[in-house]
Amino acid sequence: MRDRKEFLSTKQYLCNIKADFVYESAGSIDKIYYDKRCFVSVDLKDSGGQGHHLSKLFMADIDLWLEKNQTPPQWDNNYREQMFNLDAIESDIGRQLVMIDINDCYWRTALLLGYITEETYIKGLRSKSWKLGRNACIGSLAKTTISVPFKKGIADRRNRRITHPKLEYQLIRNHIIGHVYNIFNDLFKQMGDTFYMFLTDCLVTRYTRLSDVQKHLRNEGYRSKAKPIEFIGVDRNERKIMWHDFQSSNIDQFDRDNKVAKDKYYLYSDAQIIQSSLVSSINHFNR
Repeated sequence: MRDRKEFLSTKQYLCNIKADFVYESAGSIDKIYYDKRCFVSVDLKDSGGQGHHLSKLFMADIDLWLEKNQTPPQWDNNYREQMFNLDAIESDIGRQLVMIDINDCYWRTALLLGYITEETYIKGLRSKSWKLGRNACIGSLAKTTISVPFKKGIADRRNRRITHPKLEYQLIRNHIIGHVYNIFNDLFKQMGDTFYMFLTDCLVTRYTRLSDVQKHLRNEGYRSKAKPIEFIGVDRNERKIMWHDFQSSNIDQFDRDNKVAKDKYYLYSDAQIIQSSLVSSINHFNR
């Protein structure tokens, strides 16, 4: 269907006429099964051209990998997708820092670990606007489907069915995300209090560490880009970190006096906090 409004109108119509149908939800995709037909909620305005078509190529590669490798990777979910060194951030509020962002991080990790072919990888990079679709492919490995039958237009929630993804898919997702976490965690162990924040696929540090971090990422098989940021506050009561994002792709031409900043924030949890006291006394990077 063209948009979410039309989809929900169809659902309400079926309820009004007291029809029997099944409502299915899986991630951002909702479906209605009625009278041998399937209505799918697709918002062409918001989702069109964002690369969601890549999922078929991606899953075909995943299934081929599983066919060739009878034993899936034994990776648990003992990883973090965000890490915050609050003490270090507070000590350098107002200081110009640099955010280093891995290009196409999780999509490239799927390639480096052998889960997708180079052909699929290249196809997925044909458009920058497909970033959402590329990330959705990784998320689909842990997607749970919930089906609720409607009897005479009323939801029969006692008979709802929850279908979890295959364990093999979940283990592969754990491997992809855990691999990225290990890279950033290794950097944290080396950098101590010059490691301020790891946020999904990027790291914040001082400019004196920029070249070292970029070299480390290149050695791991990744390309990266950088831009200036400034932390503007940490609210430990609200568990909130705030910073200025200068949206510049060329840090050499950054003009501090004429900067245009976009304010951003993140609400962290206690599990995401890291402390430099956990870092080994031996640092590979000189401060």
